[in-house]
Amino acid sequence: MRESIVCTGRVGKEPYRFPETGTPVFSYEEICYYLSGHMLFYLYTLPEEELLFFIRDELGLEKLYRQLSRLTDPERDQMKYFSALFREGNYFSEEEIRQILDSYRNLKNMPYPLQCKCLGDMLLDAGRASMAIHYYKEALRPQTLGRADTGAACHNMAIAKSRLFRFEDAKIDFVKAYQHRGDEESLFYYYCLTAFTEGLERARAEMESFKVSELSMESFENRFAGIADAYACSGQAEKQKKIVCLLRRERPEEAEKMYGKMVRELQKNFRPEMETEEGLLRGGLPARPNAQG
Repeated sequence: MRESIVCTGRVGKEPYRFPETGTPVFSYEEICYYLSGHMLFYLYTLPEEELLFFIRDELGLEKLYRQLSRLTDPERDQMKYFSALFREGNYFSEEEIRQILDSYRNLKNMPYPLQCKCLGDMLLDAGRASMAIHYYKEALRPQTLGRADTGAACHNMAIAKSRLFRFEDAKIDFVKAYQHRGDEESLFYYYCLTAFTEGLERARAEMESFKVSELSMESFENRFAGIADAYACSGQAEKQKKIVCLLRRERPEEAEKMYGKMVRELQKNFRPEMETEEGLLRGGLPARPNAQG
C-alpha cells in the first residue's frame, strides 16, 4: 500500500494476501483500510476463511475471530460482518463506519452489469487482467448497460487483452468501444496495436477506413512516436533487435533460442496472476448467484 498507516496493535510476522488483488496486509488497521476500499468484491460473498485464521493466529484477536466466525454465512446480512470487523478497533470513527456501510449498500443496489464493469475496472487497476476480462464479459452479456458504459467496458477489456498479448481480440474490442461511445481514444489504441504488429503504413490505412481527420491522425502519430521512442530504450526492445539481427545473419537457431528465452521470461512474469486466477476459478468467483446467462 502506498499510503502510510499507523498500526497500534500487533503486527503479523507473515502477511495475509487478499486473493482478488494479491495485496499483502500485516495488521488489523491495514485490513480495515483495504476492505473499506474494496467492498465491491464482497457484494455476494465474504472474505475467505483464511482471513479469520490470520486475525486469530497472527494478530491475536481471538474475540474478533469468534465474532466474525458466527457471521460467515453469506446468505445472512453481510453488513453485520463488516460492522463487527470495523468496530473492533479504533481505526475508523462511527461516522466513517456509517459512510462505508452506506456506500456498501449503494453498491449492492447498483445494477448487476454495472457492478461487474466496476469489478473489472478494479481488477484491471490491480494488474489482474485475466480476471478483469471475466467481469467485463459478465457486464456485457445481458446487454443492459448504457452506450457509454458498454463502450467503456469494451475499451478496458481490450486493454486487459492487450496485456495478455491477445492483440487481435483487443483490436476487435477497441472498435466496439469506438462504435458505442465514439471516443477516438479507443481508435488511438487500435492504431497503436496495428502499428506495433503490422507497421505504420497499415495503421494509417486502417485509420483512413474510420475516416479519422488529418488533425487527429497527426495527433495519433505524434503520440505513438513518443511511445515507440520510450519502448526503443527498453530491455525488451533490445532483445527483439538482437533476434532480428540474428535472423538477418542467417543464424535462425540462435534467434529461436533467444526468442524462446524471452517468451519464458514473459510467462514467468505473468505466472503469479495466472495462479491467482486459477485459484479463484477453482474456489468460485465472487459473482451474483444465479446470474443471468
